[in-house]
Amino acid sequence: MLESAHKAVAKEFGPDDDLARVALHLIECATDVVGGLPDADLDAAQEALGAARAAVLTATYAVRRIHDHARREQP
Repeated sequence: MLESAHKAVAKEFGPDDDLARVALHLIECATDVVGGLPDADLDAAQEALGAARAAVLTATYAVRRIHDHARREQP
């Protein structure tokens, strides 16, 4: 599912779109985390959840920054 999401974002927006790059990076991070999780390990899953929360905060900041930058460039 993550691989399909990565391909869809890359195809639709390409690597030059700022938001697409952020989305692709988050998908790649999620893919790495899911691939490294041992089965039925609650501690590992909770650690991954903490990392996901940090990623969401980072993505939120990136979206806000890009949005603010785009608004400043509009006449």
